[in-house]
Amino acid sequence: MKATLVGYGSLGDLLPLIALAVALRDAGHEVVTVADEAGSAIAERYGLEFHALAGSLHETLQPGGSLALAIDAGRFTLKSFRDHDAHDEARLSLIQRVAQGSDVVVGMPMAHYHAFIAAREVRARPVLGVLQPLAPTRDMAPAGLGMPRLPRWLRRPVGRAVQSAGWLSARGPINQARRDLKQSSITADPTRDAFTLCAWSPALLPQPDDWPASRFAVTGRWHLPSVGWTPDPELAAFLDAGEPPVYVGFGSMQSFSGRDALLDALLGGLTPRRVLLAVDTGRALPGHVHRVTGFVPHDWLFPRCAAIVHHCGAGTSHEAAASGVPSIPVPITMDQPFWADRLHRLGVAAKPLNPRRPDVELVRQAAVLVESDGVRHRATRLAALLAADPGPQAAVAYLEGLS
Repeated sequence: MKATLVGYGSLGDLLPLIALAVALRDAGHEVVTVADEAGSAIAERYGLEFHALAGSLHETLQPGGSLALAIDAGRFTLKSFRDHDAHDEARLSLIQRVAQGSDVVVGMPMAHYHAFIAAREVRARPVLGVLQPLAPTRDMAPAGLGMPRLPRWLRRPVGRAVQSAGWLSARGPINQARRDLKQSSITADPTRDAFTLCAWSPALLPQPDDWPASRFAVTGRWHLPSVGWTPDPELAAFLDAGEPPVYVGFGSMQSFSGRDALLDALLGGLTPRRVLLAVDTGRALPGHVHRVTGFVPHDWLFPRCAAIVHHCGAGTSHEAAASGVPSIPVPITMDQPFWADRLHRLGVAAKPLNPRRPDVELVRQAAVLVESDGVRHRATRLAALLAADPGPQAAVAYLEGLS
């Protein structure tokens, strides 16, 4: 089987895609990976064929960029949609070229329309791969909406509306790109009713009852274990010098305009605890705070921490849960409030903090809560459940059955 995997986004989005590519390759299949340029170095490390999509998430996260606007607003806005440049013609052309001869094309959100349209052109089976629940269901609101407590009766209709809005916003530019490529326009959403691989752990989120097994499969997280990685001497020395620290990081949310005020509240509320700070700030840091630089695998670092303060992206939330270490959530936008709510409901995280209203006392209270024996015991039990997930190997089995 030849599989073409298409994704876009931060490392949290790309690591699961590369994990699936490695699992397919190890199962004897031919794999082509097409993704944001941020994934090129990791793909090369694993010996994968990799092609970089035009544009990059880094561009859209710069001040004034479409995703920077969404981060500050806490949700997608009309302006963030209008200002988004998906490089449609270049992406469609690249994916169609490298996917020739594929039996299956897996598309992840933000690149899924391009992937599905390319699959149609090369006569491959299209499959949707998601890191968060997006399809309409009575069990929850669409994760990307940022409203995890939406009333039950509204969830399916809102889910359908969000699904339709996504295609309506993308359809015009994509069809213009297809006309430029001498291809016919597409009216209907190409991803509607697609078979969907759900790359999250059922321990965090079981499959909804109204999602038929013929169309959805919750496989467990697609985890890429760190191999042959060693810390720099300063990080190793800091970890060895005292009690396990509290990790503080915001992932790809570094452009959040309220970041510095949030950081002040976090560092103030966590004092006198030792802190590992994975935030790109030029400020002088006290001796009990160590700045983390470069790429440090979460599966190596998180188990060495006492608590994890994070933005609750899908990837980071799963790594935190898998580490057995409690979380202090600071969800900033998109699907992050959803995962923050899930971790809190499972009893392995404090009540999510509002990053737009930072409060030192609330940080202190959250830190005390996650140090309690009850929270720690639940975090340990949840980690054991995640360790049993088949993950990318289960996804491979489904793809083999579809091809």
